Amino acid sequence: MPDTDQKYRVATYSYACTAYVRTTLRCALALQSAQNVWDNEEHANTARGMMGPVGWSEILSDTQVWELTKLELMTIHRALEWRKAKRDAGTADTHVSHVIRAEWSFIEAEITRVLRAVWHSEGKYWM
Repeated sequence: MPDTDQKYRVATYSYACTAYVRTTLRCALALQSAQNVWDNEEHANTARGMMGPVGWSEILSDTQVWELTKLELMTIHRALEWRKAKRDAGTADTHVSHVIRAEWSFIEAEITRVLRAVWHSEGKYWM
């Protein structure tokens, strides 16, 4: 199995977290041309692929665990960073309660934790 096909398990925590990731990817795709969320088209194509042909595919379903490739993890991670930066700047999620944002932080931390473990397994300890 090529390295790009290896899957990594990500705990999703709750429906609020799965919806948050899907919505973030949807918004990032809609604004990609204007805000350049991802610096290359490969990530945008990966996000489109996670959507599936008629909506969200099994990849980002409402399950307790997702199995994602490294590229999918990196794509989601960058989109979450983009949304968090917009939130910190006061241009997104301005009316979302701190309780919901705290719940979203679980999936943000989990994606980062799994991706960091992948990088560390590759000897990239600075990432």
